[in-house]
Amino acid sequence: MPKSRNRRPKRSRSARGSGSLSRDLALVRAADDAELRGDAEAALQIMEAHPDDLGFWRPWRIRRLFELALFRSVLPGWATSRWILAQALQHLPDAPGVVASNRVHRALATAIELRGGPQNLPGVDTVDARCRVMDQDWVYRQLHLYELGGLTHFLDRVAPADLVAGADRIRDWAAAPMGGYRLLARDAGTVSWQDLRTRETVRTANIGSAALVMPGECVIGRLVPVEDGVMFESAPLVIAETVAHAVALDPPSWVDTLRSRGGTDAIKSGNVHGLLTDVPTGIWMLVLCDAAGFTDESMPTAEQRASAVLSVARLMLDGAGSAPFDEIDAVDPWACIGAAMLAPGLLVTLADQGRPADRDVLARLGELLAEPAASVCRVLADALGDAA
Repeated sequence: MPKSRNRRPKRSRSARGSGSLSRDLALVRAADDAELRGDAEAALQIMEAHPDDLGFWRPWRIRRLFELALFRSVLPGWATSRWILAQALQHLPDAPGVVASNRVHRALATAIELRGGPQNLPGVDTVDARCRVMDQDWVYRQLHLYELGGLTHFLDRVAPADLVAGADRIRDWAAAPMGGYRLLARDAGTVSWQDLRTRETVRTANIGSAALVMPGECVIGRLVPVEDGVMFESAPLVIAETVAHAVALDPPSWVDTLRSRGGTDAIKSGNVHGLLTDVPTGIWMLVLCDAAGFTDESMPTAEQRASAVLSVARLMLDGAGSAPFDEIDAVDPWACIGAAMLAPGLLVTLADQGRPADRDVLARLGELLAEPAASVCRVLADALGDAA
């Protein structure tokens, strides 16, 4: 991990001179190049060199790079595949051409249409509203990467061979169709889905893709091949059953299906930034701290978050985990525990302040959770055992 640096005093953009835009673009290019090399630590160091420090950069990009740098020794190949997706979406061509420009504009136009038009977009002005769609919209991401060829272009023209070689079947991901699925069940390590087209049961590792889905509810998304089976390339979208069925029966027409059958509210709730987990940070923190009894409205401290995770994990492992979740049963507590174990700040707290008595909990989690959370638990358990 990059070492902490002394923070420089913030300067306003107006005080930074006429060269600030050129400097910004140069740093963005340098950070992009570091990511292309597969060097998350170097990208973070470049980001810290910005006059506004890390405040200039998208927070989910920073979080993604911290996860990649910290957990690099236990990462499965699909983590690199998802990293490539993020890079393909953020890539700035050296010489923007007609194809790249058309890809962005077409994806943006469709995503805005399905949200009900520009008047329904959040943002302080038109530029801010459009940027929010490009950063956060589920439909925009799907169209840009898949239907309009953004991922294929990135793999063929931009990504170095070494980066692609470290990924898990990423070229097969580019051809993955949209599908419709019903959630059947979920446990600590796996999630069971019904493919609405074939009626067959499909199992995925529990990395939180179903964390906000209730059994019986339906989703649309892309299942992609990985070494151990299949997974969703990103969090699927919870949608009405009739829409999911229609998408399952005619995957290439999924946009027309959303257009004709609605779905604006569902689109707004899509989660597009997950790397190692599909559970948003605010969700797992709220769920686990509430279940552990931390009801203070202020942000829980690092120690409280660590205590909450271990407390809820003990309840779940002992088979008494249902009671704390009576009022929040729409959220999967196992997925929240797994997501928490992949939070860099919480990991540091557990490593520094964990007690030998916590070792058994972490070891048991290491046997149950999906990777890479399971490996992180085992490493922590071993460290606490050595400390004893």
